[in-house]
Amino acid sequence: IRDKAGRGKGAGGKKDDAVTFDTREYRFAGYMRKLKEKIESIWQYPPEALSKGLYGDLRVRFTIMKNGRLGSVELERTSGYKVLDDAALKALKDGEPYWPLPDDWGMESYTVRGQFVYTLSGYGLR
Repeated sequence: IRDKAGRGKGAGGKKDDAVTFDTREYRFAGYMRKLKEKIESIWQYPPEALSKGLYGDLRVRFTIMKNGRLGSVELERTSGYKVLDDAALKALKDGEPYWPLPDDWGMESYTVRGQFVYTLSGYGLR
């Protein structure tokens, strides 16, 4: 569940502070577009998973620190396949450092909730 700004809602519809890749909130949209593009350029569908016909989607919650370094990374929901989960988490870690957070955001860290989707015809972030 997401609000109009692309912020996630936790259990029971309770709002949390995570922003999704498809946020419409103007101040975050440009940064999120660049972040999504960078992660997708690194992320790869594991060839052994593709050859076995494995597909699924997983949810990850991660934090980017003020200096652009990756903070906490949490697998919120598995795809059901460790090889797919590991490839997504590896892409996040291999992508750092990310860009420092803009000073005008007034934030020490930025939490993102992303969905990594693997299909037999391709893969992408939401």
